[in-house]
Amino acid sequence: MNEKVLALGQKCLRLVNSDKRTSSFLGGKPLVGAKFDWPRKNDKPLGFIGQLDLKEINSNKEIDWLPQTGRLLFFYDLEEWPWGFDPKDIGGWATLYENGDSDLYPSELPDDLDLEYLSPPIKYVKSKSFISYPDGQSLDFEALGISENDEDKYYDFIDEHFGNKPRHQIGGFPSPIQGDSMEEDCQLASGGVYCGNSDGYNSKEAEKLRRELLDWKLLLQFDSDDEIGAMWGDMGMLYFWVRESDTRNCDFSKPWLILQCS
Repeated sequence: MNEKVLALGQKCLRLVNSDKRTSSFLGGKPLVGAKFDWPRKNDKPLGFIGQLDLKEINSNKEIDWLPQTGRLLFFYDLEEWPWGFDPKDIGGWATLYENGDSDLYPSELPDDLDLEYLSPPIKYVKSKSFISYPDGQSLDFEALGISENDEDKYYDFIDEHFGNKPRHQIGGFPSPIQGDSMEEDCQLASGGVYCGNSDGYNSKEAEKLRRELLDWKLLLQFDSDDEIGAMWGDMGMLYFWVRESDTRNCDFSKPWLILQCS
């Protein structure tokens, strides 16, 4: 790829297999230092899908809007599978931030958690410095010196850059499957605008909300992963988004989630 394309890259952290046991993992059960209120929607417990120890994952502050200490716990409604384009989906996912140096212990599962909706088996992960690139849907290829006949080469470049491993990632550009407007979708849906059709996008309320869409950052991209049997729809991904203005205050209580699949 030419220099104009390479200059578009954004730093991120890629989550890869760890050859040793860590406090960061996908799947499994929560490992916590204190009891917590298990997130619920409609009085049903959400499924726990992973945990990241920020001291392990972000020790060098490569993601400057994330803390360097504490743990993030991720939950998702494994029964209803909300997509995130409807404001009514709120509560179908959660992120909990726990800080402190106390010993960690496995959390007990809620008695009413249906075993059918348990999270996938555990996969211990570590972070790796990585460069992400925008999806081709949002690029002006001509301005980047890429001819119409060579546009496929950009997508080949992205595929080669990632390789054949799951695209688990923190920060940077997402790897969209259905559409590259997730920041906008998060801003509108979390603000009460239905994004399941064009009416919401064209509304006056959407016009007002768009002023702050750049505040959204990719907290976690959780890819489908054969190693632990995680399949989000048809080879899909879960994208947890947060506002940078919140995370700089260690507030992870208002995430928005997008599910996309092929």
